[in-house]
Amino acid sequence: MIYFIAGLFFGSIAAMMLYSVVVSGRINNLEDQNEVLMHELEQKKKELATYRCMYASSYDGFEETK
Repeated sequence: MIYFIAGLFFGSIAAMMLYSVVVSGRINNLEDQNEVLMHELEQKKKELATYRCMYASSYDGFEETK
């Protein structure tokens, strides 16, 4: 009976440690993926700002009067 209780105790500790290793690996993977996506988003914002500046109409700010 004591071996059963000790096995249950140590087994649950081992399962928690294994679970924490797997979950921490997954979280690190998602954080890395998020960092890459945020970098791509910033690059696209810079490209969009450059595009807007390059192709801005010469009539921007011009209001038509009748």
